[in-house]
Amino acid sequence: MKKIALISVVISIMLNVSCQNHNTQTSEKHLVSKLEKAENLKDIKLIESFYDEDAILFTPDLMPISGKKSVVSIYEFIFSRGNIESVKYIVDSTFNKQNNIVEQGVTITKKSEQSADTNVFKAVFKKVDNEYKIAEIHFGKEENIKHELPKFIEPTGKHQVGQKTFFFDKENSGNSRLLSFQVWYPTQTDSDNKAIYQNKEVVEASAQFLGFPLFMINYFSKMKSNSYINTPVFPDKKFPVLLYNHGYGGFTSVYQTVFEDLASHGYIVVSIGHEDESALLIVEDGVVISNSPQNEFYKKRAPELNGSEIGQWQNIILNSDDVNKNRKAYQEMIKLTLLHNESTRLWQSDTKAAYAKLLEIDKTDKNLKGAFDFEKVGAFGHSVGGAVAGELAYSCSATKAAINLDGFQFGDLPNNKLKVPFMFVSSNRERNRYLRASSFMDDSETDCYQVAIKGFSHDNFTDLKYLLEGNSRMIEMQREIIRNFFDKYLKEKKVNLNDLENKYPEIKLTNN
Repeated sequence: MKKIALISVVISIMLNVSCQNHNTQTSEKHLVSKLEKAENLKDIKLIESFYDEDAILFTPDLMPISGKKSVVSIYEFIFSRGNIESVKYIVDSTFNKQNNIVEQGVTITKKSEQSADTNVFKAVFKKVDNEYKIAEIHFGKEENIKHELPKFIEPTGKHQVGQKTFFFDKENSGNSRLLSFQVWYPTQTDSDNKAIYQNKEVVEASAQFLGFPLFMINYFSKMKSNSYINTPVFPDKKFPVLLYNHGYGGFTSVYQTVFEDLASHGYIVVSIGHEDESALLIVEDGVVISNSPQNEFYKKRAPELNGSEIGQWQNIILNSDDVNKNRKAYQEMIKLTLLHNESTRLWQSDTKAAYAKLLEIDKTDKNLKGAFDFEKVGAFGHSVGGAVAGELAYSCSATKAAINLDGFQFGDLPNNKLKVPFMFVSSNRERNRYLRASSFMDDSETDCYQVAIKGFSHDNFTDLKYLLEGNSRMIEMQREIIRNFFDKYLKEKKVNLNDLENKYPEIKLTNN
């Protein structure tokens, strides 16, 4: 998975807001003076000492930033830019509220080679062990500040959604690798207690791996998903099984907007993680095995696609409609991408190990017993995970239909023929540049489709793009493409996939 570009927001705490007619007082006699001194010293440890563990920072441009560690991360980011010369807090008024002390006024921030910025602030202090700590701090006009978290996009099916995590060590995984997977499934529950979208440990590990400042995605640990943890599966019914593999450097729970929707429409979705190459593996709620892009396994693969010769063949795949050129380009590309081919096969091994565990879970798990319809198994995935779906469609007899979401098709499929219905879905951000699948369609022994989505980027296939930018239409299109395909080939519904083009002008669909 490519690193998602940071949103273009005003990161500096001191927003450029005009200040007039303030009866100003020096901050020296006020609690906020300690913060002023620490900011001018750029002393992160000192700043950290002034904040309560559950402190919240509010601005107009960012979601509420919760927790001392996340609040401090915004200071670290600002100071790393090196353009803040001085900060001054001027207190207009002080009052008590619910045993807390509130100070409000303005800040004046001097930046190098720029005029000073003036901004409204409010700081709420609470007493902790005989010392006042910042419980809340607001920067910007109160009417403009974001207080509410974004609403997690709701599923469209009739079922409520359950979710459960499984983890096996190397001795018990079945393929001598760590095995972690999560399952989303139809359920029924009277509970109102929906699960957190991503727990704190997942947020911190993923931010570190992706290179995001923690404050950018901190609110994920405060958002409720639409899933209920460890609830019983919807009774007396079997459901088709969909095996999912994430993009390179992704992780199992960063595609929940799609998984929840599929589960609500009567599918069991199994999302599989991968030792060394996932950003993190979830062991259980609150426990993760974090990874680093600096590990030897990951570092060896990262530069493999940067060679000019590989780029030459990939450009043909992205731009040429000639079937023979497409076929040759894929065959030549996989000769040059030995490590990506190896990863595709390793992930295929993990997926087959997870599938073997599902056979056991179907017999013994108190929440999921008897729910899996193993006669109706599909595979799908994003990026390298999409290549794994192609590999499973070629090599795994249990797979009855599969989708590759925006992935170059590494592995063995370019030298073989598809024998089950397959769909290649590609982002189409630039003109007519997208992943062509013409040779696979030409060679396929069954139905094969190519879908290009104008305006889609590689990152639109994850939750992150939606949550950071708020474009729900991208999620809506992806959901419908995937669900309609599997409804047609696993549930045998009368679905005309060409109708997707009529509903969404961004979609271009062709088939063999």
